Amino acid sequence: MTTSEQQPPREEIDVEEIDVGESRVARWRFDQFRSLGFGDEQAWLLVSSDADLHDTRSLVAAGCPLDFALKIAV
Repeated sequence: MTTSEQQPPREEIDVEEIDVGESRVARWRFDQFRSLGFGDEQAWLLVSSDADLHDTRSLVAAGCPLDFALKIAV
């Protein structure tokens, strides 16, 4: 098989669509961190740092203070 037979041709990607999708994910993550009790500034810091939401949820659920959970997650 040749390389062109192994992989389908790439489609053009609409950059505006990616930005919208990424902003939707960022907003969803922001809302999730806010629901854990973090303030707006802390939630955006977590979103921008790509903190693991699942790990942060586990820390908070285990009783970890929010300030300490923030330091661990970021």
